Amino acid sequence: MSRKTIILVLSAFASIVLQAQTLDLKWQWDEETVKRASTAEDADFLSEDEKKVILYANLARANGRLFASTFLDEYLRIKKIKPNSYTRSLYNELKQVRDLPMLLPERDLYRVAREHASWSGKKGYEGHKGFKQRFTPLMEKYDEVGENIYYGPYTPLEIVIQLLIDEGIEDLGHRKNLLSPKFNSIGVAIKPHKTYEYNCVMGFGRLPRTYLDYVQ
Repeated sequence: MSRKTIILVLSAFASIVLQAQTLDLKWQWDEETVKRASTAEDADFLSEDEKKVILYANLARANGRLFASTFLDEYLRIKKIKPNSYTRSLYNELKQVRDLPMLLPERDLYRVAREHASWSGKKGYEGHKGFKQRFTPLMEKYDEVGENIYYGPYTPLEIVIQLLIDEGIEDLGHRKNLLSPKFNSIGVAIKPHKTYEYNCVMGFGRLPRTYLDYVQ
């Protein structure tokens, strides 16, 4: 068995373990919080993995401290990631995160995310090219918009945690988007990628919302 094959097998095994562990960890959370974070449960335009990305993002926004002590702790342990300046700063930031607005899925944000994920995947492109052009039509509806992109093999939790860690990104822009109190809307699209196997595009937006918008 070649070294590349061994690495791929180990990576696949870690993903299987991670998925099993995260299912268990979710139930360490109270039922009300999990329900509140499950904003995408009935969004028929999203895949199950896309729904889970939104769930984990919302759990981090609902209770950052608990997210750190459950999902983040377990992810770093399984992936054998040693503490560094990015993970330490993330732990410190998550301790301050509590009861941020839940991200509700929106079809137009999903459509923009899907189109960029599909185009990037076919071209093997990496980056936010055309961001202004893609989002300008939505600015009549949304007060603020933003975009995150993840590349590589994935589990839904891995997408969220890698973007939260945001290693190598000087301004931590992906983390800021995920934990921004100004955003309350999201679209998520996961598509195959010519170079990185998969890419996940998240489109964020802010709409005027009331309490009733968040009630399931």
